Amino acid sequence: MHGSQVTDVKRTGVIVWWVLPLVSAVLLTGGASGCGDDDVDADSGVDAGSDAQVSDSGVDAGEPDAEVVLPHCEGLGLPKRAFVNATEDATLYSLAQDITIPTTEGDVVLSELWTGCDVYLFIPDAPRQNGGWPLGIWERDIEDLLTRLPRNTHVFFTSMYSLPGSITTALEPIQEGVATALLSLGQQEYDYWIDRIHYVTVSAKALDGGLGDLMTDPGWGLGIDRFGRLRYLGSFADLTRYDGSMGWYAPNLSMAANEAIYYNFEAQREARLEGQNATVISILTGELVQDAAWSGQRTYVDINLPDAAAMANFDTMDLDLYLGCQGGSEYGDCPAWDYIVYLYLCDEGDPTQCTTEIGRWITTYHREGRWVHDISGLLPLLAGGGTRRFAVYSQQPYLVDLDLRLSNQSKPTRPAKAHYLFSGGTFNATYNDTYDATQIAIPADAVKVELATVITGHGMESPGNCAEFCNTTHHFTVNATENTLDFNPWVNIQTGCMGQVDQGTVPNQYGTWWFGRSGWCPGKEVQLVMTDITNQVTLGQDATIAYHGYYLGSDYTGSASIRMASWLVISK
Repeated sequence: MHGSQVTDVKRTGVIVWWVLPLVSAVLLTGGASGCGDDDVDADSGVDAGSDAQVSDSGVDAGEPDAEVVLPHCEGLGLPKRAFVNATEDATLYSLAQDITIPTTEGDVVLSELWTGCDVYLFIPDAPRQNGGWPLGIWERDIEDLLTRLPRNTHVFFTSMYSLPGSITTALEPIQEGVATALLSLGQQEYDYWIDRIHYVTVSAKALDGGLGDLMTDPGWGLGIDRFGRLRYLGSFADLTRYDGSMGWYAPNLSMAANEAIYYNFEAQREARLEGQNATVISILTGELVQDAAWSGQRTYVDINLPDAAAMANFDTMDLDLYLGCQGGSEYGDCPAWDYIVYLYLCDEGDPTQCTTEIGRWITTYHREGRWVHDISGLLPLLAGGGTRRFAVYSQQPYLVDLDLRLSNQSKPTRPAKAHYLFSGGTFNATYNDTYDATQIAIPADAVKVELATVITGHGMESPGNCAEFCNTTHHFTVNATENTLDFNPWVNIQTGCMGQVDQGTVPNQYGTWWFGRSGWCPGKEVQLVMTDITNQVTLGQDATIAYHGYYLGSDYTGSASIRMASWLVISK
């Protein structure tokens, strides 16, 4: 069972404004017109009705300029999931219990607030992220938070104080800050968000359903994702706020938005997987994998694949990896560093030889994670079916769930042959001396020919801080045509990896996860990149393929590392 997979897991009056009189008047006026979740049926917990509604504008619905107001989730284009009540379980990924949350607008019942597509963030005034920093977490960044939040987010601001008077005093500045930020964003944004920001009037430590326990320990704040699961919010460290006296980066409240963005990515991924009708083959389930002594120790598994005839029906192959941590938390239980995890396929004729890399991931800083990525170009390596041996490598200890997902997505072509091309190596002045051009016969009945590459740069050498943080270029010349692969634009952007949260980078890691890297991010898979070169070859003839790697257009003069696997994939 995947820790982050929804299938097979437990399913789990009068508004008081403590702000300036002028702001209060505007809030009360604007609050009356707030649209928020006015399409939600409190009895059902989901949007009322599935049909489009026509606004009360006096315009006939049949006229072209009639304003159609869709229910909340449909308007955002998001699929819905029913709320599933659960028993109290204060652990990561447990399902949220249906709780009542006292707020300044009255009691909020989670199942009644549930729309089926929203996410919920609980942010305390004294989270663990802010420990030791002179500025309070709510003293800045409120407008940035509201700007970055996905529109299917509810935010609950809570205080760790216990006495009602202290809670009131703690909430005042955040209420005022939110009011000011919403007004600065304009009436439309104000009307949208005013019903989505909540102020909890009891101590965060007293929240029901186990939330109070988790707000206290581990104390990072909480999220409830699109599947109703309890999540930690992770680090709020901001890469622009390094403090030499503290030896780290000061927190930024708006980093909480990364979690909501990621929850949406996970929901989209799950919807895609549910539609695959895949044959799922388990390689590892909850297995501890590690190489603590750096001895090269691997975990070997023999897997029974479908037979060759069945394998011929699949046109899509995904790897589904979950790296869980020993213990019930993240920071302190999850491994600390961004290392490489590999999946190798052992030779069909000699299972003791396991050198063919078919999967690569980079681990997080102190967080768990799940990744699903397409390696369909390597289907020919498993075409024979039957019993095959795989080897999994991780230096750091993880509880590993790893599945192979095989499916037929009715693609116009299917990979029929994969010829291995070139590996990486020490990236230095003689790097390119090791590569000779190779010739590969292109069948007359080939329909598509592609380069399949997995390339990452490592090391922090001069010049250029290579190859982790420099842009190297990789040139595959096919006959007379040069194909250049590089790591733009992400490697040259400080927030290059944070900018890929909506593509699967695990957010808010407890390390320098934000920086763009050479072909990789901490907490993300390394994609198998497919480059179509069909028009560069002649069917029925040999193709000549050469490779060179450069830094700034020339051989690299330092000594870094390029990790590369590459194939020529022929589809029919």
